[in-house]
Amino acid sequence: MLPEKLHKAQQLYQQHAFASVLVIKNGAVVLDWGENTRRFPIHSIRKSLLSALYGVHSAQIDLQATLAELNITDTPPLTEQERMATLFDVLASRSGVYLPAAAETSNMTQQRPARGSHPAGQYWWYNNWDFNVAGTLYRQLTGEEIFSAFATHLAKPLQLEDYREFDGYYLKSGSEHAAFQFRMSSRDLARVGLLYAREGNWRGTQIIPSAWIKQSTQAISQTNMGAKYPAGYGLSWWVDSHDSYSARGAGGHVLAVYPQQDLVIVLRVNSYIDQSVPQSAIKNLLSRLESAMQGPVDTNPELAPAEPDVASEQPLPARYHLAEASISLPNGQVVTLKQRQGRLFINYGRGDFESFYVNDDQFVIADLNEPLQLELDSAGTLTDILTPRVFYLRAAEAAKAGDLTQAQMWVQRVIDMMPNSSIAYTNLAKVLLAQQLNQDASKNLDIALQLDPDNKQAENLKQSLLIKQWLLPSLFIVTIFVLFWFAIKRRSRAKWLKQQPPHGT
Repeated sequence: MLPEKLHKAQQLYQQHAFASVLVIKNGAVVLDWGENTRRFPIHSIRKSLLSALYGVHSAQIDLQATLAELNITDTPPLTEQERMATLFDVLASRSGVYLPAAAETSNMTQQRPARGSHPAGQYWWYNNWDFNVAGTLYRQLTGEEIFSAFATHLAKPLQLEDYREFDGYYLKSGSEHAAFQFRMSSRDLARVGLLYAREGNWRGTQIIPSAWIKQSTQAISQTNMGAKYPAGYGLSWWVDSHDSYSARGAGGHVLAVYPQQDLVIVLRVNSYIDQSVPQSAIKNLLSRLESAMQGPVDTNPELAPAEPDVASEQPLPARYHLAEASISLPNGQVVTLKQRQGRLFINYGRGDFESFYVNDDQFVIADLNEPLQLELDSAGTLTDILTPRVFYLRAAEAAKAGDLTQAQMWVQRVIDMMPNSSIAYTNLAKVLLAQQLNQDASKNLDIALQLDPDNKQAENLKQSLLIKQWLLPSLFIVTIFVLFWFAIKRRSRAKWLKQQPPHGT
């Protein structure tokens, strides 16, 4: 390991909103920065995990079967040309089917090619319709649910420490084919990466055929997305021009594998609070970390003793052994509570989050790391669920209805629950700015930046506010002064010209 290069990598890591970095070299953890045990959404890394599951069954699955033969349809129906796409085309994101899909970004929607513009297998476009259909077909062809299959075929043999089946969920929108979503820790993702670096072999057991590993991680298409992105794409894996490939998720989630160096790098961001990093920072950090790992490294690091979560050790009191209960929010969203085997779960529509009892009516929502309070009436019936996320949803609805005072009240309740949340003070500042309360907004932005100096949103709002409060008025005054000065000069020159004798005398 090269200390100078590692220091440069650490500087870049600290300059951006990365939540964690984990590096595995020669099968051992050599770098562990940030929250590597926390389960964050993995976003599009899900697609590479599904590719791994296809690899497990690759001997039994015909990749050349067409969508017509596989009875795949959607609303609106597929054309005959679209039905000619194969399962291989779908996994390679080359189906030529350009329909709305669940979990699409706004850029995907805006840049989607016109239907019928490219025949199947001829053109690469990063297409969530393809990936979601790949999920549908996996279930259809294997008879397995994706999340239980991942638990059986990968999590169990790899001894993943944090993955649970309820960390996966389906999201359906705009299509008959649901997006399959995962939450996973960096250390679990790193083991998947290490399995790939070892060509599918884990301690003598061939979990995924090595032929599938090679086939799926070789470039089938050129992405033509610019220097910030990998140049190639395989069967749901991004492929670099040199010896590396990666799984990537929106915002800055990366699982990068360098087989010849026996190196795995995992980068994460905190998607729960919408943090993200630019593609240029991702590329540069990967490059610096790869360079820093040259030479000998300590492959026998000291292991820190595990510290149990005190909250998770508290038994759930009997009064919270609720049957499934829910509340409805003004926007129609339903927040659900359910109890399973003495454990309490909350669901906002994006999968179940386990909640640990602390004391009285206080809980902590795991992974979100947010407080939860439950209000029960005298009969023990749930009357309200109090969490920052619920308060934000209510604030958004109030703001949408034009009631900024009510919106301010809901955001203030978030601060009451989470007084050390920089994001909460930033959101309160936004509401205050909408009410033209600039001084109060500025004070809250100062608090946000004191709590988190790296809060870019608060920093940008503060700069914008300073421009409005000081720079623009100052420029106005300077402009008036300059115009006044020119007017004086013009008047003086006109007076001087009048005093001059006529030309030619």
